[in-house]
Amino acid sequence: MKYDRSHASFIENLTWQMKSLKRMKPGDVHVFTINATYGRYQIVIGPLMDNHCRSVEINGEIHHLFVSPKSISPNPSKRQVRSNLKNTVIMNELLIHLRDPLGDGKHLSIKQSDAHPREYINLAGKKGQILLNKVESSGRLTSAAYKIIQEDILRSLRKERRTS
Repeated sequence: MKYDRSHASFIENLTWQMKSLKRMKPGDVHVFTINATYGRYQIVIGPLMDNHCRSVEINGEIHHLFVSPKSISPNPSKRQVRSNLKNTVIMNELLIHLRDPLGDGKHLSIKQSDAHPREYINLAGKKGQILLNKVESSGRLTSAAYKIIQEDILRSLRKERRTS
């Protein structure tokens, strides 16, 4: 039976995918970039800390995010497409700077300034601006972006391993 890595922490999944991370010494810092499906990212893996964790910092850009009252995703849902993206706000070229001090993918340092879209396409009218303010100020945008980026990075690394 194949080992299921879906519940492993983000840093453990990265280490499993990249041999160079397995060879890191406690004081080492590892920096790499990846062009993934939904964006381009620079990932900085910090030195081993007293709690035996490594921090993760991600800088980069997500091409698009589709924000609706019920979801934030890199692609529109079938329902959004059927309704011509009504009640949706499209964020283009979202600049991100994310810090995860434990590298587990769950302890994201959330600040409102961690995600900046270069452009909004508001197809939700006044409700769209309220929705944007709500997802940005609550940290929901940053949290959703981090989950999307984690999956995007790991999927791209898996694909890269299969083709090499």
